[in-house]
Amino acid sequence: MLVYILFDEGEDKDVETAHSSILRAGGKDQLLADFGAMREAITPEGEPKYLERPTLETLAKFICAQTTGAHKDLALFELAHLVFAVAALKGQGERTTFFLSPERPSRGRLRACFADCKTDPTVGIGVDGVQLRYDGKVFLIRFGRMPFLIALYEFLCSMEGFAHYAVITDIFDQAVSDGLSLKSLKACANGLSSLMRKYRIANLSTAQADGKFVQVYKFLQDQSGGAQIILTDQSVFDFWCLHNTGKDYRGYRTVFDLFCDFAHAFEAARVHENAHHAARLGLSVEDGEVDLASEDVDVSVVDDWVSPFDIFNQDEFAPVRFFKKSSERGPIESLMAYGPDALRLPIAFVRHEIFGQVQAGITNDLQVGRGAASVQTRVNCEDVPSYPQRLAECLRIRDHIKALQGASLHVLLMDSECAEGESEARDQAQKAFGKMNRKGFDGDAIDQKMIFEQAADALVKMEAQLDHYIKKLENQNLLPLFEADKAAFQQQFKHLYAEVLT
Repeated sequence: MLVYILFDEGEDKDVETAHSSILRAGGKDQLLADFGAMREAITPEGEPKYLERPTLETLAKFICAQTTGAHKDLALFELAHLVFAVAALKGQGERTTFFLSPERPSRGRLRACFADCKTDPTVGIGVDGVQLRYDGKVFLIRFGRMPFLIALYEFLCSMEGFAHYAVITDIFDQAVSDGLSLKSLKACANGLSSLMRKYRIANLSTAQADGKFVQVYKFLQDQSGGAQIILTDQSVFDFWCLHNTGKDYRGYRTVFDLFCDFAHAFEAARVHENAHHAARLGLSVEDGEVDLASEDVDVSVVDDWVSPFDIFNQDEFAPVRFFKKSSERGPIESLMAYGPDALRLPIAFVRHEIFGQVQAGITNDLQVGRGAASVQTRVNCEDVPSYPQRLAECLRIRDHIKALQGASLHVLLMDSECAEGESEARDQAQKAFGKMNRKGFDGDAIDQKMIFEQAADALVKMEAQLDHYIKKLENQNLLPLFEADKAAFQQQFKHLYAEVLT
């Protein structure tokens, strides 16, 4: 289980709220720098130019596409209105002064800024804000909303070292030149939205860029309650059940991968700011939960994990057959590819292996047109390996890896003298080598010593991965868990593929 405490008990919850939300969304260095500049902006009096709450907090939510409402970029449409209003009320040449003034954009100051302006039938000033009239409608920009819109304007202009300033200026100039209409305002907002979309893709995690990260975060926040974000094995399944009727989350494996991405982004944020507003709690073995503080999951290598099988994929390993493809490599290939992710969420991962494979088979049946009978067999989860069988398979392959370690050691010691106290180890290694009745484990093995040396390191890594995973499974009541999962996945599959089965 991953447990992140966003705010420690008794901590001031207003401190760096906006910056923390950028971090939690997987903000990269450029975004952190751009947003940091906004937070560090000061007035001539030495005060922060923008208030943390609500201005910067609202800006952070907009940048991370976490705003509520039907359209995440609605604020750009509002900003287009405000730019037009400033041009109409104060003059086109006053836009830079208005939006990039060093003074704090307070509600009172903004009200005073518009107090002496002349109005016309299209743009006027009311008690609450500026009103724009077009296409038979009235659009109100409240004075209380303007500080955020001004901050948004400055962020857009300054992001990536003012790289987009000229383009943004041209977009606003064109909108004002075209005149006040829904068409010109939409064109302006769409142009800004295109820039913002590219910026998000470049500076937020991939999952965050298309809104999926936010969806997972809000789901976990609702589940966790309080000031914690808790990710468990069951979270993955529950999210899948809730969303699998949509095309984005139809596959359980897709959802598992999404949660892995979420965990990576969250952990990267924690590392980036030295566990800023984040802490990891203990281990609940009974519930199939994993604590990142556990030695079983080395979070420092999550992003750097490389499958040990990559070593054996090299062409120079062809003369030595370390693994039989179907019986010794195939069953653990996915486990080695996922590495720490499989240890974070071991039960979610075994579901990925067993029932994710069932769903992949269903998808394949539908693609090649095998018909309802084949789909029905898969939906019933007939002949799928149980979790105890999966555990037994892992134990068997671990024994093989240990034997490979011994056999490799024998090759490495072939041309060296026996040191004191090594005779027993050498004997065991020689026996392991003698039992390896397969290609490459013969009298000429010494010629492939470099291969066996590389293999030895990879085999140690593989054994450690298997050991940790086996411990996770052994701590579960596997058979009842399997039976419950089988029934749950049967129910979901019947619902998902009802049209095919009827």
